[in-house]
Amino acid sequence: MKNRIRILLLFLAAGLFTVGCKKEETKPAPSPTPPTPTPTETMTKVGETYLAGSGAKAIVYAKKAFETGYNEVYVALYDSADGSKLSRGHFEVLPMMDMGMMQHACPVENTEDTTTTNGYFASVVYFSMAGTSSQWSLNFSFHNHKNERHGEGSLGVEVKASSPSKFKTTMLSLDSNKVLFLSFVEPSKPVVGINNLEIVLHHKKSGMEYVPVENYTIEIEPNMPSMGHGSPNNVNPVHMGQGHYKGKVNYTMTGLWQIKLKIYKAGVLISDDQFFEMTLD
Repeated sequence: MKNRIRILLLFLAAGLFTVGCKKEETKPAPSPTPPTPTPTETMTKVGETYLAGSGAKAIVYAKKAFETGYNEVYVALYDSADGSKLSRGHFEVLPMMDMGMMQHACPVENTEDTTTTNGYFASVVYFSMAGTSSQWSLNFSFHNHKNERHGEGSLGVEVKASSPSKFKTTMLSLDSNKVLFLSFVEPSKPVVGINNLEIVLHHKKSGMEYVPVENYTIEIEPNMPSMGHGSPNNVNPVHMGQGHYKGKVNYTMTGLWQIKLKIYKAGVLISDDQFFEMTLD
């Protein structure tokens, strides 16, 4: 009798163990956590420089080669002594063109954040003309919150002419003879159909100061010169902040397109001679 009881207990224990193993084997594996993307996964290194006085080193990245018009600039800052990444401080970029007898800047947007995003300080530079690395430079200013020291540095960069042009200037005789800078941002990769449209406007106050234009109205007229027609269902860009105007443009077929611009101030037409070109393959 005792042997039969032992055999029965062993059989039950083996069954429970088997059931437990089966449950463990059929339990779904946890889903992998996707990696957090960082800017450098899709960008290239432009160069690096020390910011003398701040105890920091700057490494500069960009999504594409610099060209006239809209350019995103990402800067990673490191402690020049121990190599640790710096994430807090006041950081600014000032682009500068040295033409020998004169110097001038161009429109720029600096972040007001004192902490990095994904470890990078991001700025936007609107280069106004092509130039070599001995002409164009990015000048950096950094107040390091780690040691409360301020420093500056400079990096020469090459800027090519965008083709087709994504940067235009015009004199507004009907608006106090202001010089208007127009920068084309989107669509950067146009497709047949409706695309997001973004254009940025700046006034030139001086060779060193450029301000976003926030009080204009823009009307667009897409046109296909080779076919002699436009397109329906476009949305005129409206101001969204800091001189950025956003709307929609509809490309109905492949080929060369022009986006003609009519610009108004307080209902008065002040410019109708500017356009941006885009070719769809």
